[in-house]
Amino acid sequence: MNFITIIPVFLPIFLGALMFKLNIQDRKKREKYVSAVLGATLLLTIITNFIYFDQRFTLMTFSAGLDFSFKADSVAVLFSSIFAIIFLLVGIYSFEYIKHDGDDNRFFAFYIATLGALIGIAYADNLFTMYLFYEMLSILSFALVMHTKTKESIAAAKKYIYYSLFGAALGLIGIFYFYSIPSAKGFEAGGVLLQAGLSQESLALVPVFVIIAVIGFGCKAGMFPLHGWLPTAHPLAPAPASSVLSGVITKAGIIAIIRVVFFTVGADIIRGSIAQYVILGLCIITIFIGSMLAYKENVLKKRLAYSTVSQVSYVIFGLFILNEVAAIGALLQVVFHALAKNTLFLCAGAIIYKTHKTKCSELIGMGKQMPKTFACFTIAGLSLVGIPFFAGFVSKWYIATGALLIDSKPLSTIAFIGVCVLMISALLTAGYLLVVSAKAFFNENDTKKNAVKKVENKEANNTMLIPIGILTCAIIYFGIRPTELIDFISTVVQSFGM
Repeated sequence: MNFITIIPVFLPIFLGALMFKLNIQDRKKREKYVSAVLGATLLLTIITNFIYFDQRFTLMTFSAGLDFSFKADSVAVLFSSIFAIIFLLVGIYSFEYIKHDGDDNRFFAFYIATLGALIGIAYADNLFTMYLFYEMLSILSFALVMHTKTKESIAAAKKYIYYSLFGAALGLIGIFYFYSIPSAKGFEAGGVLLQAGLSQESLALVPVFVIIAVIGFGCKAGMFPLHGWLPTAHPLAPAPASSVLSGVITKAGIIAIIRVVFFTVGADIIRGSIAQYVILGLCIITIFIGSMLAYKENVLKKRLAYSTVSQVSYVIFGLFILNEVAAIGALLQVVFHALAKNTLFLCAGAIIYKTHKTKCSELIGMGKQMPKTFACFTIAGLSLVGIPFFAGFVSKWYIATGALLIDSKPLSTIAFIGVCVLMISALLTAGYLLVVSAKAFFNENDTKKNAVKKVENKEANNTMLIPIGILTCAIIYFGIRPTELIDFISTVVQSFGM
């Protein structure tokens, strides 16, 4: 029965493609179809994660030991659950949003199939399988970015796919090198290279290829220097696509980095090497420039895109500290960033959908017209800043604590600089998110341009508000009661073999 592992992967890909054949024109029938597929994928993911946990299934074997195989290990359980839950919520939100934004069938066909590719990356049991689904994800999500087919959206989609393919090519260079090493074909807790009997000369090359692979896969996660696609693609994609691009699809890069660092190479080889120094340095640069550019940006969705550049690099920074405390913080950041950023983009979509306002400077006084939307926006913003009793505080606390545990120089100096940048980034995050909320609720402006002459209810309908509300409640819940999630993520980090 191990073949059950592949059903959550291929079912949405097949049923997404089937939508082109069915061409469902009736809106209600289409919504029922999409809901059924997303709900079934979530259910099958849960079944696989609990009943078929840690069971490998090989679909086929190619020459040279290339296995097309899958396994629901602890890392796969964490990421596949995030993907399936959030795609269901954002999919429900999309029913209202997307009906005036192009071909509904095309959007939902690619949207559903994208979920299958993401779960395929999570369940992949080796670099070969992971890479195939990684490339598939880029192609499918490319269609989401260019959904409206405007000149600008097509240009943004091209930029996204060029960056994605170049990043994947760098990742492939690393994969070619790792596959050239005997016994380094699959994933093993703690990495397989130390068990492969490498010479010291071969070990000396490993950090170089780790840098190449991490920079390549870091493109999808928005890490400098391959971060340029985010602020271009997000503003021009439909809000549901922007939401999953920022909050979910960026995590595909994180999975790939985890698989390379902890399940192929091993933390012991990387610790203290040039790879650790270079990637930590790139993360610090990314966190700072992302926050600074977000602070200066006036277009709301572009501001949120720059925020993603900064916030996802918190995860990579925590992972490359290479101790358990920081790694727990990094994986908590994966969860909490997904919750907060999806909330923020869905709120931004609701604002644009109801008011057609796209710039932060246009939102003065709007909190009175859309109080529920801006309340959720504010809570998600508080989480990203790292305010106590909101989810983001927990992850940032663990990352900073883990960084300060390093006692070897000069690595401890780099880690300390990183923590200082995290603090600066938190202040900038407050500046570019909480100021929007403050002006929406409290700032009175009597100029003809921005004054709100009368209070008018412009809240989106429940189809859009309920998914936003669920994500917001999760942010509050995990901020107050994170213990169970921390315990689970601690078991995931133990499989890293640090």
